[in-house]
Amino acid sequence: MTITQEQDAVGSDRAERTKFDWLRLNPFRIERSGGAAPYIWHGMRFGAWLKLMAAGNFDITFNCLPRILGVTAVTPVNSLCHYASEAIYGRRVADTEVEAPVFILGHWRTGTTLMHELLSGDPRFGFPTTFECMFPSSFMLLERFFGRSRLFLPDTRPSDAMSFAFDSPQEEEFALANLGLGTIYRSLAFPLQADDNLRYVDLAELSDDERREWEQGFSDFVKRLQFVHAKRLVLKSPLHTGRVSTLLKLYPDARFIHLTRNPFEVFSSTMLTWKAMASGQGLNNPLPEDDGWLRRHVFECFDRMYAAYERDRPLIPDGRLVEIRYEDLIGGTKAVLADVYDRLELGDFAEAEPAVDAYLADKKGYRRNVHELASEERVMIRKHWRWYFERYGYAF
Repeated sequence: MTITQEQDAVGSDRAERTKFDWLRLNPFRIERSGGAAPYIWHGMRFGAWLKLMAAGNFDITFNCLPRILGVTAVTPVNSLCHYASEAIYGRRVADTEVEAPVFILGHWRTGTTLMHELLSGDPRFGFPTTFECMFPSSFMLLERFFGRSRLFLPDTRPSDAMSFAFDSPQEEEFALANLGLGTIYRSLAFPLQADDNLRYVDLAELSDDERREWEQGFSDFVKRLQFVHAKRLVLKSPLHTGRVSTLLKLYPDARFIHLTRNPFEVFSSTMLTWKAMASGQGLNNPLPEDDGWLRRHVFECFDRMYAAYERDRPLIPDGRLVEIRYEDLIGGTKAVLADVYDRLELGDFAEAEPAVDAYLADKKGYRRNVHELASEERVMIRKHWRWYFERYGYAF
């Protein structure tokens, strides 16, 4: 039995029926999983916004219409700011040399955010901020006015109660979505079309033109970050795990940090994260009541991501990759970081140590979420991810 047959508990007719039955009860209430969050789409240019809507066949629900109209109204302003930014900074950005970035790899919920925040405290590193990822085309102009504001932002992330602000480190995958580039994060807008975006987990399936567009768009964004921060960049996206060959093509001297975590924790936490992101960012709300489509999506995305990573990992030169277990990172944070700095030749860890100490003191009271798994879910995880248990040393 295939994953699709095993997991696809919701047919399209069931999903449509659930959606419209619910809308008859309350056509204006947004159904949320997790806390409230602003639309990330407010940072799109007008053309990218239309491209996203068209990719989803404009399958919106009326309860999302007020926010959709708000995005539509602001996207022409983003376009104008982009052209102004290009006129002012374009030539200097184009001439910017990018220092070999440090890429943080690993599936969602494996500690990639923790590692990103720990490294970003080092004053020798730069990182994309939440503002820069929300407004990737115009942040060079706008960030000086709004970059340190908490305008429209909740105090914590809806998925895990971690604090964040416009100047917090952020994963650049949101920037790629706002730039209109191919990414599975398009599925946040139209979750029921998630399968259509799985090919962006591994860029190998793209056409030559699609690949050139993606590589150029990503490179341009990284150059803007390098120009603004003028430091070696620490970049993080779970989806980079499946892009190692492309990242090495663009940045041959890049360093890589890969994180793993107990698969039971990864699965349950990823399910909650995707629910929170899709319900908060969806243009089609509510989500189907049954989790069958989401379970299937999590399994298939994981499998594609790690098939690509295991295929391309040997391409990384010796001394450029460190693999870390999340459990080891939280159990001995400073020792693990010191080892990362040494093995990847990132400089003297002593210079980063004060910022690491301050971060750990600030997060001392933070408690990780505890997730319950049904027995049948544990059976499925053991079946599909047995190799991961064995490869990274987790009890099966």
